[in-house]
Amino acid sequence: PRHKSWPKGSCAYGESGCSASKGRSPEFARSKWSLLNLVNSSNVTLRGDGGGMEAPGRTFWSVRNSQPRVRGYCLLKLENCSSLQMRGVRLTDSPMYHIVIMESTGIRVEHVSIVVNDDVVGDGGPHNTDGVSIISSTDVVLRDCQIDSGDDNVVIKEGSHGIYGVNLVLRRGKGISIGSLGERGSSQQFVTDIVFRNVTLQRSYYGARIKTWKGSTGLVRNVTFESFFVQDVLVGIMVDQNYCPLSQRPEGCRDGGVDAIRLEDVAFRGFSGTFVREERQISCLRCIDMRFERIALRKSLPARSGRER
Repeated sequence: PRHKSWPKGSCAYGESGCSASKGRSPEFARSKWSLLNLVNSSNVTLRGDGGGMEAPGRTFWSVRNSQPRVRGYCLLKLENCSSLQMRGVRLTDSPMYHIVIMESTGIRVEHVSIVVNDDVVGDGGPHNTDGVSIISSTDVVLRDCQIDSGDDNVVIKEGSHGIYGVNLVLRRGKGISIGSLGERGSSQQFVTDIVFRNVTLQRSYYGARIKTWKGSTGLVRNVTFESFFVQDVLVGIMVDQNYCPLSQRPEGCRDGGVDAIRLEDVAFRGFSGTFVREERQISCLRCIDMRFERIALRKSLPARSGRER
């Protein structure tokens, strides 16, 4: 890949002392470049019938893992779109996020498959290859999809509400995430009215996860993760309100004081299957009415736990 860098001040990766431009999350900068970008489109149907797009992702991963300043591109971005359907599309080996749904409404994603041809998850492999990334969007439905990833399989980011995911099979990756929220003091940090139901996760880092930065403000409300079957995930359920990865904040995070994004009316219901390390990890600073119902997770047998991740 060409070694173009992220624009200075974008806060996209590893800039010490950087602050979010105009209160916007660095996620907007990270999602700026894409191979196919649909902008201001409405009443559009994308049909793949099993076909789609494939990128030389491995060449980018090998460079960017050692040089995070090198910018990558997403495969498909829907920006300011409405009433759009995507069905039967296959996306493979994106340098970064596979599908980005940004500032859009009325989006239906069905029978879509996302493939990452690398078994390594995290910084040593196809890092930042999120399957479906939803930011500042409303009324989005994901249905009957199969998603591999080297990062979050599905992630809901700031300004999103009315998101529904059902009948999903997620392999490797980091499962379903809300956040991260509150990075670099960004504004509009709210996510509300989210439902994920009937989800199978195979050898992912997490089943369901919520991650918010220290010292940030905002709201996550009315979220349900229900009927999850997990197979050899590292941690079944994760809530982390002290999120501060060095890859995004190399100088570390100062004590955030009393500020924290409020998590309210969040339910984890009907989780079954196996975990490698822990059933749940909960680090709450401002959590109200968080419920864990019918959680039946058990530790994997040594022969089934697979490689150390």
